[in-house]
Amino acid sequence: MKQTDYAYCVARLRARESTMLRQADYDRLLSLKTLQDCVSFLREKKWIEGECSPGECIAYQSRALWQVLQESVPDRKELDILCLINDYFNIKAAVKCHLTGCDASAYYVYPTTLDTQALTKSVNSHEFFRLPGAMGERAAESYQRACVTENGQSADIILDAAAVKALHDYAGQRKKGLDGEVCAFLCDTANIKIALRCAKTNKKSDFIETAISDCVRLRREELISHCLEGQEALMEYLLTTPYSQGAEQYQISGAAYDKWCDDGVIDILSSAKYSSFGFAPVCAYYYAKMNEIRNVRIILTAVESGADMTAVRERMRSVYV
Repeated sequence: MKQTDYAYCVARLRARESTMLRQADYDRLLSLKTLQDCVSFLREKKWIEGECSPGECIAYQSRALWQVLQESVPDRKELDILCLINDYFNIKAAVKCHLTGCDASAYYVYPTTLDTQALTKSVNSHEFFRLPGAMGERAAESYQRACVTENGQSADIILDAAAVKALHDYAGQRKKGLDGEVCAFLCDTANIKIALRCAKTNKKSDFIETAISDCVRLRREELISHCLEGQEALMEYLLTTPYSQGAEQYQISGAAYDKWCDDGVIDILSSAKYSSFGFAPVCAYYYAKMNEIRNVRIILTAVESGADMTAVRERMRSVYV
């Protein structure tokens, strides 16, 4: 597909960027005392429509984001990579809920390329082959692992590793594109987070070998080797890599690391805001909107729980516009 085929799509997304929340809007939200006031403000900004709960606010924006992307891009299949993590998360939710008898629809996240009703039906009937591509194979493997071991975590890592491998493969296909660069960053930072958790909980080598996938800018063997040596050795190694800042943030907290990862994606895509063609501006808009949705969720949750707003500001993601 030609880069110029995205001209209409990029122009439409540029226009929608003007409606995104600015720092001043976040400051106003942070100053409000009740959820009702926050929802009223978001309604004034046309971020939501009508009366809705905080959860419905987030769901509304997630659906709207996916709808505008599907309406705008010249090839919808290009969007699949943007929902990869959500897709695998939803498969995990479907498998776990089937095994525990819970309602999976309460745990699905959006946007997703999967038809969630069909996903629930496929998993409940053990018809994993109905899921697209490798997803069906990994879902069946995860389900079998859960049944045999009765260990949900060991089943989860099969799907987590599959998601990271898909990011790795896409990065290899798009080496010269910003979207490929983002996938490389997401692949490596996901593997790092998995390794840090494994080291902290003293996981055995077979678990770690399954959990950690191929990396792009790190050597998988080195990451696994240092992980097996323990937290201190792993951290010393990570501080020598291109992801040293992330390692430093993880030492503060897992939430600080997640924020660093989300902001890092925006940093990679920052140059895309000056481009009028190609898929990179679509990626930039998607991740910028996802950060916006995360910021609103953080604020609404904090207001509801009466959390310290100073701590909330520290968790806020970068503002794109």
